[in-house]
Amino acid sequence: VLWQLPALLEPLATAGLVVVLVIFMLLTYGDLRSRLIRLVGSGQLPIATQALDEAGQRISHYLLMQSIINGSYGGAVGLGLFLLGVPYATLWGFLAALLRFIPYVGPAAAAFLPSALSLAVFPGWIQPLLVIALIVALELASNLVMEPLLYGQSAGVSAVALLVAVAFWTWLWGPVGLFLATPLTVCLGVLGKYVPQLEFLSVLMGDEPVLE
Repeated sequence: VLWQLPALLEPLATAGLVVVLVIFMLLTYGDLRSRLIRLVGSGQLPIATQALDEAGQRISHYLLMQSIINGSYGGAVGLGLFLLGVPYATLWGFLAALLRFIPYVGPAAAAFLPSALSLAVFPGWIQPLLVIALIVALELASNLVMEPLLYGQSAGVSAVALLVAVAFWTWLWGPVGLFLATPLTVCLGVLGKYVPQLEFLSVLMGDEPVLE
């Protein structure tokens, strides 16, 4: 077990480093923004300012919509599990909302935990099947109704580009890359929109039509 300890601690150390870095970047946001604009040059000041503002607005809107969707989903899961008599329903609802911030892997983990618990505590198959049906119904409602209505053009990135970007950043940085894939892809898309040399990024990643 001891020889496996470094391999287990490495992802935790990477995640901790990213969290600390993000906190310090948020605390010094104004200074970092000014330095990036100065690095671009005074001649490109309006374009750099507009690009940074648009990237910030897109990411903020995306995170706000994601928080609303995940919070609603977690509340519905907690209420449904409580009505079905699943132990610690509030905890599972909270975890469901929190885990959905992790793309693809999070929803699967959030669905597996209460389903496995229901199989262990309830006799027969009726209660576990009701729990699974509840989670499936809420997932469909979230993915097919709430996300299309609330996300809209918030990220400004096509679905195919986002899937490819998630695979790339996950391969590069592991779980941390999976969590940061969408914000990083949004920033690259905005960069391609305002920098002529990187216009191909906007063409490949954007959700706007490029041909009439």
